[in-house]
Amino acid sequence: MIAYNTEWLRSLEDRDAADKAFAEGNINKDEKQAVFNAYTVGFYTPNVFVRIGLFLLTLVIASFSMGLLSMFFIFSANRPETQFLVLCIVFAIAQFVVLELMIKKGHYRSGVDDALMWGSGCAFLGGINSSGSVPGEYNAVLIMLVAVIFFMRFVNGLMAVLAVLAFGSFVFLLLLDIGPVARAFLPFVLMGLSALFYLLSVSMGRRENLQLYWRGFRMVRVVALACFALAGNYYVVREASASLLGMNFASGTGIPFGWLFWIFTVSIPVIYIYFGLRRKDRPLLVVGLLLVAVMVFTIRFYYHVLPAETAMLLGGVLLVLLAYFAMKYLRAPRNGFTAEADSTSHRRATTQLESLVIAQTFAGPTAPGDAGVPFGGGSAGGGGAGADF
Repeated sequence: MIAYNTEWLRSLEDRDAADKAFAEGNINKDEKQAVFNAYTVGFYTPNVFVRIGLFLLTLVIASFSMGLLSMFFIFSANRPETQFLVLCIVFAIAQFVVLELMIKKGHYRSGVDDALMWGSGCAFLGGINSSGSVPGEYNAVLIMLVAVIFFMRFVNGLMAVLAVLAFGSFVFLLLLDIGPVARAFLPFVLMGLSALFYLLSVSMGRRENLQLYWRGFRMVRVVALACFALAGNYYVVREASASLLGMNFASGTGIPFGWLFWIFTVSIPVIYIYFGLRRKDRPLLVVGLLLVAVMVFTIRFYYHVLPAETAMLLGGVLLVLLAYFAMKYLRAPRNGFTAEADSTSHRRATTQLESLVIAQTFAGPTAPGDAGVPFGGGSAGGGGAGADF
């Protein structure tokens, strides 16, 4: 299913774990080199600047190639969108084939494979939408299918996020078309959908046969947490109802179930932070801290208690003090949670790294070979000494 060499992907995880362990002083240089020697990687992965350059260069080459390919198509005046659809699909297939060839040559996050993957998907979807008559629900389903296929094939975390957002858009547009009753329950449906994606990403991320997709599952977790909170945020619900659903609210009036959305706005960030600390879940904690700022903005938008400058100053001072005391409190590990950075980002890499280092450290001495010493032989209980010694 995965286009890349899976053994190299696993080795790359182990090398990343060794790099982090060496940077934190947990292993020495020889032990790090032993890990690198044991887990070889044949990928071509340049630095970020070269990767950006190769990405842009590939896009330019692909654009000129499509222009050259279009010269072989004769566009009639009757159905030009049909020819353009065929051109885009042919070009999407061509980019997909070239992408597979570049991966076989060892490209991994080199910029070339990224550009070909996104170019292939955009060409396919652009051709489908060339007529301009594709409904939004169908577009959302197409985007979701393409993103799922690319995520499973090319282990790209952004594709996993795109698939989740596309499915959420499909549900959103579907409920808008059903009627006003479905629209009233739209925030609760989106919150439930976000919770479902969060639980699925956690469950699938723990499966051993899906460990190579862990980055995508972690990104889905973060997006699901953010979407769950935003779907229940008072400001988001009120403004979305006014702009998308055409509901007009007079000044000083609230929205239906407004008290419930205010509870969500205030309580969800606190719950995230609490469980982030309790379960040692950094994404949950970080999202909760960011949502505190969203909560303050929402309250400030509707209730002007203090002047803006004073509120911003007090808020900044409060956040700085909270960060200082939290780091001071967590400097010593508390229930397994600490202010120090993670030593590894992946459970499997940690386990194999420890096993390899232990094996290198406690490996027994090599048995000496026959160096010409005339021992051995004998019979009975002479301890190996023969009569002719």
